Amino acid sequence: MIVAIDIGTSSVKTALMDFEGHIAKECTQPVNLHMPEPGAAEHDLDEILKNIFKCLKLVVKGFEKKVEALSFSCYLHGLALLDQKLNPLTGVLTHLDTRSAIYQDEVSAHGQKLYMRTGCPPIFVYPLTKLMWARARGFLEKAHAISFVKDYVIYKLAGIRALDYGTASGTGLMNIHKLKWDSLALEIANVDEKILPEIVEGAKVLDYKSFPDLGLEKTAVVLGSFDGALQNIGYSVYEDEGVINLGSTAVIRILKKDVVLDKREEMRFFCYYGADGYRTIGAASNNGMTFLEWIRENIVKSSQWNEFLKMIKEVKACSENVYVLPFISGERFPFRDPYLRLTILGVEVHHKVSHIARAAIEGVGYTLKTALNAMEENGIVIKSLHCGGGGCNLLEVVKIISNILDKPITLYSGDVMRMASALGAMIVAIRALNYVNDIAKAKLDVIIKSQADVISPEAQLKNVYEKCYEKFLIYVKELAKTYKSIYKL
Repeated sequence: MIVAIDIGTSSVKTALMDFEGHIAKECTQPVNLHMPEPGAAEHDLDEILKNIFKCLKLVVKGFEKKVEALSFSCYLHGLALLDQKLNPLTGVLTHLDTRSAIYQDEVSAHGQKLYMRTGCPPIFVYPLTKLMWARARGFLEKAHAISFVKDYVIYKLAGIRALDYGTASGTGLMNIHKLKWDSLALEIANVDEKILPEIVEGAKVLDYKSFPDLGLEKTAVVLGSFDGALQNIGYSVYEDEGVINLGSTAVIRILKKDVVLDKREEMRFFCYYGADGYRTIGAASNNGMTFLEWIRENIVKSSQWNEFLKMIKEVKACSENVYVLPFISGERFPFRDPYLRLTILGVEVHHKVSHIARAAIEGVGYTLKTALNAMEENGIVIKSLHCGGGGCNLLEVVKIISNILDKPITLYSGDVMRMASALGAMIVAIRALNYVNDIAKAKLDVIIKSQADVISPEAQLKNVYEKCYEKFLIYVKELAKTYKSIYKL
């Protein structure tokens, strides 16, 4: 059996499961977000570690002799600084922390060159930019080590300072071709490679360790990868199948053996490492379900999704020329523009709130379509998508997005969507233990049996949405200029 540890932005999950993905025991503990000053959004490393230990003790109890490996999933873009004893000097600056945004333009001066080396466009969410902020605040000169969350947990558990290629690739500091820390990125950040963790393949056994406090002997420690790549791996979707994640953010993501980068200057998608030789190519929009929840609560004035979904059924595709640019949190992919804002356009006296509600969903769909088109322009073929995240439970939302993307979307029942990253971590562990010779060959019984439905696009709406999508792009292009000029006043 495998214990999968999934370090998320709002909780830590551990699950004890067999090789088919059936969960014997699980535990979830919340992770608090700390905001000590404006723009700050931090996690406490020791709180994360404490919660992992608490959950590990619970799930392994009674199964100590059956546990073969601990395998890890973790969120991306977190950065913390450590002291001489490798204890935290700072909290974890998460992807929600905006204090480093003022350094984005400085990184953008090297943007295209960095992107071609690291697969990461010049966006302030990456630790590269956060390191510049940390140096300006005087924190970096006091630091003896840099942590990206998972490596700290591994060090405290197993006594080894190491990080997988997958998590490292989401820092903006790793060369996606050479799978080494990138010299140009380190030069820009003004950081010595010696204070970074060693980076290694996450689909290999890091070491075999005994954990007396847990009753585990000679247990394999497997680094795994980051949560997004592991979601794809958990669903067993590769090459021409992708994942659409409708969580707080909205993401389209595929796994391929090749490095694929945007040929256009916009750098509309990322290319990270996944595991076992697979790269993760995709785009993450800031504005997913958190944005739609805001629309539901503040525009629709409803606390229930049922009322919201009933309302949008009354409105035809394209919402009678009402458009919503969903950029309530700016945007990082595919438009990469921190100045864009939520904008409602085309409303006339005969329109109702229901038109705005549907147009909001369509705005999320159009943003994802822009990312999808960018990937397809660069030779990526995506025939179908598999749905992850809480938004997949809202059938009308999935239908609208399927029609806009013109792709079938597979839905899952039960705990599969919630536990997909943990399932992916388990698959990476059985690859590390050589039960399979390629992660793509692991097809989990629990995934196959949990496929609940396939939402197919309606052919008659294809041309309708194509025309409306073109108008959406015009609005984004023109308003991007306006918002940027207003910001500079």
